Amino acid sequence: MNGTPASELDGLLRSCCRATGLDGAGVSIMDGDGTREPLYASDEVATIIERLQLTLGEGPCVDSTAAGTPVLVADLTDPRDVVASRWPVFRNEATRIGTRAIFAFPIRIGAIWLGAVDFYRQTPGPLSQPEVATALSSVDEVGLAVLEAPNFYGAPEAPLTTNMIVHRAAGMVMGQLDSSIEEAMIRLRATAFTDGLTINELAADVVNGRRRISKETQ
Repeated sequence: MNGTPASELDGLLRSCCRATGLDGAGVSIMDGDGTREPLYASDEVATIIERLQLTLGEGPCVDSTAAGTPVLVADLTDPRDVVASRWPVFRNEATRIGTRAIFAFPIRIGAIWLGAVDFYRQTPGPLSQPEVATALSSVDEVGLAVLEAPNFYGAPEAPLTTNMIVHRAAGMVMGQLDSSIEEAMIRLRATAFTDGLTINELAADVVNGRRRISKETQ
């Protein structure tokens, strides 16, 4: 693979955006226990989109990874879109930062499910069939790039790598609340969103003893 893992992904995603008239893209992966992790984003808006989905637990990459199928939303502001209606908070926050259309594709190499790629556009409108084909081809290349660069997970050159601090915080919250790990993650996400923090920021506070999540925490 030529160049660094981050530059390889950046080149693939930006080339796809140019070919399809899209404005940016993000990549999320599945770790060993099935948790989604934001891995890379092409720009600030894509970064916010990835972090929103991690914090809220809802959005196109979440659905695409779970179902193993593309999730295509031509207009996030269309009240008739039944797919976007499943993400009320994500929908509001994404449109607030200027996102109108969003398209997510699962990353699969053979029998291995790696995660998902989502592309956004600031103007509404569907992808044409050739544009969908271009995106699918690019996503296959993204999957190969990730598989060929195992050290990319957690590499300092990646602008949006989520480290294990979220999982450590969830484990601590699980002990504090005597709850399941799923409930602990939900509580972390809800608290982070209510407090206007990313889940990474809240997790760092929990792990460093600056914050304790109690049963009364809203």
